Amino acid sequence: MISPTAIDHTCLVVTSLCRAKKYYERLFDFDLRPREGDSDTLVVESPSIHFFLTESPEAPAEFLCKQHISFRVDDLDAVVGRLRALGIVDSTVGRVSFFRHANYRWCEWRDPDGIRLECVELI
Repeated sequence: MISPTAIDHTCLVVTSLCRAKKYYERLFDFDLRPREGDSDTLVVESPSIHFFLTESPEAPAEFLCKQHISFRVDDLDAVVGRLRALGIVDSTVGRVSFFRHANYRWCEWRDPDGIRLECVELI
């Protein structure tokens, strides 16, 4: 049996790498750079997170909005404050208490492509 201890990385599809790069750099402390040998993909990194953004200009909106990525944070209230300071006022907050191992408070919103972004603080 395989028993993973974490999700190492994922890849999100966006319609514009240029727009996504500007958005994610404005919001997060991420370094975004082109993936070597693949000009349609960005490597997204911080000291504790890495994932990819790949461009598909014709990706259907109904696909894009089903994507979801969640980031663990230490201070959810600070995240909500940062979102408001950046003019992102359509965020939603809540609490999850049905998991056996890691329940949390959460805040979610959508990026320019409609991808659901979430930050969680463990409780």
